Amino acid sequence: MKYSLCILGFTIIILFACQQSSDKTNPFQNDIVFKDKYGNTISKSELQNTTGKVKYEIMRNQNIDATAKKLHNEARELGQSGKYYLSIKKLEQAIKIQPDWAYPIYDLAYTYLLKGDFENALKFYKKTNELEPKGFFTAKTALYTLEGEQSGKFPKGLYMAYMQIEWTDDANKKLEIAKTLTEKVPDFAPAWKELANLLNDNTEKLNSIEQGLSKNPDADTKGILEINKAIILSNSGKIEEAKNILGGIISSPYSTISNIELAKFTLKSVSEK
Repeated sequence: MKYSLCILGFTIIILFACQQSSDKTNPFQNDIVFKDKYGNTISKSELQNTTGKVKYEIMRNQNIDATAKKLHNEARELGQSGKYYLSIKKLEQAIKIQPDWAYPIYDLAYTYLLKGDFENALKFYKKTNELEPKGFFTAKTALYTLEGEQSGKFPKGLYMAYMQIEWTDDANKKLEIAKTLTEKVPDFAPAWKELANLLNDNTEKLNSIEQGLSKNPDADTKGILEINKAIILSNSGKIEEAKNILGGIISSPYSTISNIELAKFTLKSVSEK
């Protein structure tokens, strides 16, 4: 799922929660990399004067087997063309070669989701979360939603309905879907997060954020809601309150890697005001 949030005058779309880097000098280092809509890297200093939509990736170092990577790339191409059975076979081969790599496991879960096999989707989202407990792409939100569907907390098919927000490029349609989900399933925190991202009025945004935070969100959704809240507070002059929220995200053992890195970046921007 591509998440969006307004940061100090520009919009960021979270494209990847975790991506592997080829740099092996520090196996524990994470870095945040911003890109424009054409895929060009934007420096953090340039970002301050950027408007419009940009993407960011959290780069992590992991030594990936070349054959596993090739199989994974082939599987993604097959999946994008609707050849789910062949895609699954390629992903299973990649996983067999490198079982500690979460990416093909995550894509396997997503492929099963597209096939309508929610049981296997949930199974492999769980495996993704076990390998990457600090977050990987939208695995935590998927797990939160599909487990809710399984337990009866949420209606069946909710996650697929939620994914429609990503799958449409029509801003009005995105807003319509988000509003419908918050009305029909008011306890579903991710829909409130999406609604907050799509609204223009800060009062309405903040109300949606508070609604989402009150619904026991998954860790990734919670972090995005809090970061957006901090940004709104900062822009309204409540700098210290914003800093406290961002500091809490950074220090919390429950925060995802992507949210920690984004909170660090946002805190630096807020502090320089």
